[in-house]
Amino acid sequence: MKNSLLCILLLFTFCSQAQQVSHMSQWMHHQYALNPAYTGIKTCLEVQSTIRGQWIKVDGAPYSGWLSVHAPLQSKRRKFLSARHGLGGMVYLDNIGPFQDVRAQLSYAGHFNFSLTNRLSLGLAVGARQLSFDINEAKPLTPDPTINGSGSQILPTATFGAWWNGKNYFIGFSMYELIPQKWKVIGMNAKSQMHAMLTGGYKYTINPKIDFYPGIYFAYTKNTPIELQVHAIVEFRRKFNFGLGLRNTDALIALVGFRFKEKWKLGYSYDFVLSKMRPNTFHSHEITLSFSPCKQRSESTSTCADFD
Repeated sequence: MKNSLLCILLLFTFCSQAQQVSHMSQWMHHQYALNPAYTGIKTCLEVQSTIRGQWIKVDGAPYSGWLSVHAPLQSKRRKFLSARHGLGGMVYLDNIGPFQDVRAQLSYAGHFNFSLTNRLSLGLAVGARQLSFDINEAKPLTPDPTINGSGSQILPTATFGAWWNGKNYFIGFSMYELIPQKWKVIGMNAKSQMHAMLTGGYKYTINPKIDFYPGIYFAYTKNTPIELQVHAIVEFRRKFNFGLGLRNTDALIALVGFRFKEKWKLGYSYDFVLSKMRPNTFHSHEITLSFSPCKQRSESTSTCADFD
């Protein structure tokens, strides 16, 4: 099983058209990790950490985690077209078989209010990544001349993001891997590939205590299938939420989360694998812990809401 899995991983990682951004099941709650335009969009600090294990029990299966923090430089809204600004940073680790990708980045965003409820945000994240490959973990059956051997290299990274939101909806667009790179540490033909991502969501207030959040996520990389995720989340009293999601490539997703001590939120998602990996895996899990000192306005609204 391990050799078969590694063949798949090598194929999708070495191929110049492969997707090189890891899955994220709780994307509705990870807008900053997805889009640098979200930097400092809220009225206060937000700190978030996430751990994700994919295809549990399969040797060499992916696992990843990240820690992020972002905050506004000025939290008050101003008049027509006036700008607010935000700064943030994130560290990220992704492991898959013999590959390890460690990234650190800083981000900046400007937020332009066209009205009290309509806002355009533009952001840029820049940083560095250390890409490593351990041929001993790959354990190839025969030597492969396209693989250089074990090693690591440090490369620059850049991501652009745009965000538009009204009172009850948002649309986000981001582009990853803006700096073309040759991954010489892996092989002669390995290189980065630009990725594009589009997200959208709507907030529907059923009553003062219950909100409903449908959302949709598209990810595109050249010469690979488009990844599509749809989510539907119900939230009660701004305290507890649960929902379902579907990823077209491989999983049915169950999500649950709750707020405690006002400033903390804990989220969990379980991916029931639908692809051919299912018979050999204990599916996938993702846990998120968030901290934000924003004060609650009421049970149904918050100064930290995505739509503020």
